[in-house]
Amino acid sequence: MPFFENEGVKIHYEIEGNGPDLIMIHGFAGNIEINWRITNWIKTLKDNNRLILIDCRGHGKSDKPTDPVQYGKKMMEDIVKLMDHLSIEKSNFFGYSMGGSITFGLLLHESNRVKSAVLGGFIPSQINREQMEQSNKPIINAFSVESVEQVKNPVAKQFRKFAESTGADLKALTAVMMGFTHDVDEIFASFSEMKSTFKNIKVPVLSVVGSDDALMTNKTLVAELIPGACHFQIQGKDHITVVPDPKFHMVVKAFLKFVNKK
Repeated sequence: MPFFENEGVKIHYEIEGNGPDLIMIHGFAGNIEINWRITNWIKTLKDNNRLILIDCRGHGKSDKPTDPVQYGKKMMEDIVKLMDHLSIEKSNFFGYSMGGSITFGLLLHESNRVKSAVLGGFIPSQINREQMEQSNKPIINAFSVESVEQVKNPVAKQFRKFAESTGADLKALTAVMMGFTHDVDEIFASFSEMKSTFKNIKVPVLSVVGSDDALMTNKTLVAELIPGACHFQIQGKDHITVVPDPKFHMVVKAFLKFVNKK
């Protein structure tokens, strides 16, 4: 079982398939197994890509610190460290939800390491640290109560149920959320700065969301702001049900085939 270390934190990863490198970064409270294997993503993509799958810190088989300082931008640093560990100079990326935000951060800060990017279930927003604190508060509270039945906020309740279904460490996930909140301004800068940076993104970008994903407000934003970016909405699917959808798989597979021919 392969691991690498970043400043003493052990990170688990797996490699499957053959072809151009594709680094796959799962969503919040997910892991390699939940996000990629049981949803058939590995089966879909491994014949034409070398899949490098990571359990983000706080998730799966990786270490789970409970100090928020160990998350946020350090989760981006883990990806760069993994690339260096495997002697990968540049790679295609596929991030879903939280993994999409990490991938987006790499597009902004480590663009020379990114060959192409699939952003699934993630749309950048104008949110700042104070707004994110308010937005995340119900979820953080949901992870601190004894039972899911005590959670009244419907979105927070969905996150708590999903976290329990994956066997996740609730204290570590709370730290993940607090760490991202603390670093959000540094990772994503201000929205006006992001809009300016968007125009300089030269690599192929694909944005895919479910049409019924209540977490995504302006679903077409990536395509509007990044020159040449592609956008797809999978009809009738939400943040969870879109992940295993065959149409989502088909779109990503076609995008990677196009990118890898260039």
